[in-house]
Amino acid sequence: IYTGEIGRTYSFYSQATDGVNRVEAKTAISEASTKLVPGSTNPTLNKISDSIFQLEGEKPKLQVSLIGGNINRVNELGVFVVDDEFGTVNGIKPGADGYTQAALNRAKVLFSTIFNSPNGFNQKDLSRLLELNSGDRFGFVLVKDSTIDATRSGVSPISSVLLSQPSTQKIEALGNGEYSLAWEDSQGNGAVDFNDLIIKVAATNQQEPDGAYNQGKLIDLSNIIGQVRAEFKLNREAAFNNFVGFYKVSDMSGGIDTDGNNTIDLRPSDIGYAQAAIQGRIQGINLTVDNQASTTITTNLSGGSMYAPFIIADGKPDAILDSNPNNNKDVYFAFAGANPGRFDHIRLLGNNSWGFEDLSLGGDRDFNDVVVQAKFSRLG
Repeated sequence: IYTGEIGRTYSFYSQATDGVNRVEAKTAISEASTKLVPGSTNPTLNKISDSIFQLEGEKPKLQVSLIGGNINRVNELGVFVVDDEFGTVNGIKPGADGYTQAALNRAKVLFSTIFNSPNGFNQKDLSRLLELNSGDRFGFVLVKDSTIDATRSGVSPISSVLLSQPSTQKIEALGNGEYSLAWEDSQGNGAVDFNDLIIKVAATNQQEPDGAYNQGKLIDLSNIIGQVRAEFKLNREAAFNNFVGFYKVSDMSGGIDTDGNNTIDLRPSDIGYAQAAIQGRIQGINLTVDNQASTTITTNLSGGSMYAPFIIADGKPDAILDSNPNNNKDVYFAFAGANPGRFDHIRLLGNNSWGFEDLSLGGDRDFNDVVVQAKFSRLG
């Protein structure tokens, strides 16, 4: 097999003198060469319109990091794949009725921003890698003081959603295929300075860290065989002495298999879900930290599974599991259906990093009451 420069046609002659056969051979070799020589494996990110980007390459990933900005909201940032360079989604064009909801239905979470960070925590040290398909065209979505899930379910109004367009974000090419995106979230309620949130985006082929879940808030060790060393770093800015733990889930929606028969027995909205989750929590992960302090806790996890976080507000698991219902504390999960009022209490802050809100019905929504960062390394 001979491979040549992509886009160039090469003529190969056999003993046959039939001009038709010669043309067919020439065309076939040219097409084969294009397929066999895809060019550089380094992914690329290109801005193809005012607000739409395209990612290309072999297993391309979008790398997003926080640069800064005048951050005074706990906004959630995501991406949504579009059908063309105009941003069409399911045949609906930007600005048309139903477009925002259609974009939300396709959105994937990147991360949330927090302010008033606990001592020892700096969100600018974090980044988020999100794997997309080569050729995907996408725009960005920002949800003010809420989340994509909460807006999809109707808990938050659709008016809290800002889609990428020249009136909401300013894009600057930084060179080397990198771009900065500066967001304006005031929408008529403040100074238009495009300084409310500034991120940097780039294409990369680096591997996601072990545990990072492409869809959001879970720890995903499902493709790892054997034991994994888990290191959890904690920071806190809260009056409550909270407890954070993890439990095994059977799917991305938070289903629990309580009897080990590979069938989901409880969903997040089911009665008894909280009790079952805490009953089945991973015993070695007991995450607590003093206010405005930092601590690191290490343990082992089994590969082959996914794990979801929970927080017990100012309490411990024993109080939830004993026979006295009068001393139960509030428990909040990464799945809004398990929480009172369907409020989100856990935000993704970056790969394997979470921010927790410990007050009922969303509380003050600062998500800095406990911040957990995790690193995983394979053993053997």
